[in-house]
Amino acid sequence: MNLQQLRYLLAVSRLGSFTAAAGAMHVTQPTISNGIAELESELGVQLFNRSGRRVELTIEGRTLLNYAVRIQDLVDEVGDRLTKRNAAKGESFQFGSIDAAVIYLLPKILRGYLAAHPDVELSVQVGPSRNLVDDLLMNRSEFAVITMPFDHPRLVTLSLYRDRLLLVAGASHAFAKKRSVTLDQVVREPLILFHSDSVSRRLIDEKFAEAGISPRVVMAMRSPEAMRKLVEAGVGISFLPYLTVQDALESGALKEVGVKGVRLSREIGVAWKKGRYFGPAIEGLLMGVVDEFGKGSSFRKLRADG
Repeated sequence: MNLQQLRYLLAVSRLGSFTAAAGAMHVTQPTISNGIAELESELGVQLFNRSGRRVELTIEGRTLLNYAVRIQDLVDEVGDRLTKRNAAKGESFQFGSIDAAVIYLLPKILRGYLAAHPDVELSVQVGPSRNLVDDLLMNRSEFAVITMPFDHPRLVTLSLYRDRLLLVAGASHAFAKKRSVTLDQVVREPLILFHSDSVSRRLIDEKFAEAGISPRVVMAMRSPEAMRKLVEAGVGISFLPYLTVQDALESGALKEVGVKGVRLSREIGVAWKKGRYFGPAIEGLLMGVVDEFGKGSSFRKLRADG
């Protein structure tokens, strides 16, 4: 039994004639007759009583007709569901984000998206870029907002935002009274840095390596918010993204300290698996993200290129 045979059944029962059904479906009359005959043979029942040019459903035919109507309704429903731009109630998907992005860059986008798509249930996996990329590769997330650069042969990435990495100290720290310091002075202080597998930490370590010096790392963490609080409390100093310390700098809880000869920044971008299909609900959110940063045309080109 297949959908086409059921469509023949629907057409013949509606029009009362194999010939009329063939004309309505733009096929030959033998095509309709053979389709119905195959269906009857497969089911082992007679579906129509033939009387001249007119045909009428048998009891078995009427029973199958009820199912055929329901099946056709479901086919129409799923076709409409997959092609319309609005999400269905209860639709859900997961995307990933580093915590700085979900706290500082995405709230306005998410607020607008959820207002426009109230029936969508979003799951947001917050973590370090490496873990978020693993989720992408394992098809657990649709896309992720990560720290870049992050190269992988199975991923496509698009940079969205450049975020400076600043050396910051608590208001009571000796560095707070200085406009700038050297890397040699920095390494003599207790440093609170990101874990060694993070992109931001790699950028920082490269600067120390270029200078031929090793920092005194007293604590490695994944949360820039927690790192900021520890620096405010005077536990140590840190290189932190401007996004996460902007408020603390404005309030005076933290002080930015220049480092002679050092300018650090990281890119925040969106990543997805090559060839990944995005349905309307997912693409709607992705377009909201990239458009917010003026990268809509770049995103569309990357998608067109595969």
